[in-house]
Amino acid sequence: YKIKSPKDSIFSLSVKNIVPCPKDSLTLAYLGQSNHGNNIKRSNNLIINNENVFMYDWRTNLCSQYKEPLAGTDGRKGYGHIATDNINSLLNKYSYKGRILIVGFSKGGSIVEQWSGGQLSNRLDLILQRLKNKRINLDYVFWHQGESEKNDQSKKYLNQYKKDLKDVFQKIFYYYPNTYIGMALVSSCNSQSNKSLLDTQRLIIKEDKRIYLTLNTDNLGNNFRFDKCHFNWLGSEKIGGSYSDLINKLNY
Repeated sequence: YKIKSPKDSIFSLSVKNIVPCPKDSLTLAYLGQSNHGNNIKRSNNLIINNENVFMYDWRTNLCSQYKEPLAGTDGRKGYGHIATDNINSLLNKYSYKGRILIVGFSKGGSIVEQWSGGQLSNRLDLILQRLKNKRINLDYVFWHQGESEKNDQSKKYLNQYKKDLKDVFQKIFYYYPNTYIGMALVSSCNSQSNKSLLDTQRLIIKEDKRIYLTLNTDNLGNNFRFDKCHFNWLGSEKIGGSYSDLINKLNY
């Protein structure tokens, strides 16, 4: 492969370590903002010693064996990703034996409006089309976002938020009608919970049988975070475990 990793990311695959993308895998995607990026604080990155776990980098359109940091998303050098705890739970708690492919394309600080229209919307189209062209199915899309939204209680703002997020999900369903979306309730980052925003998120889940609640991460206090916003290993373990619980529930 004669291809260079893009200059805009330190989290792209090394072309020395690429492998064919598995076609018969359980494919898990992580979308949203920074808590779905490489922002999990651990003493050391976790290592997945399993040859059946892979990651896809949408920038290079290539796959490699899975390791932290996750390619395709942003974050901080030396920090980990929630996907690792999701994988660990699937392997250890549920003894999952099949292939797993991880896809990351969250964007730190993003708001739903950006994913619904504009640059991030275009990025989402590009990623979904590349996956489709590569014949990679998306089995689960996990959504974690809300920390950057305004603390605006007005009906106008909340209705627009609801419309924007539904548009994002409908785009995913257009490309992958049989995928499941796992959605967290999220609003808190160095702040109190925004009840109106959480209620709107609950309503989105209630109105579409293909969207499932993972957990309310506003209930994870500072013991689960290292800076009152981003999760430490305890928070990541809790969230990743809830994702694998959902997968086990729906798959079996």
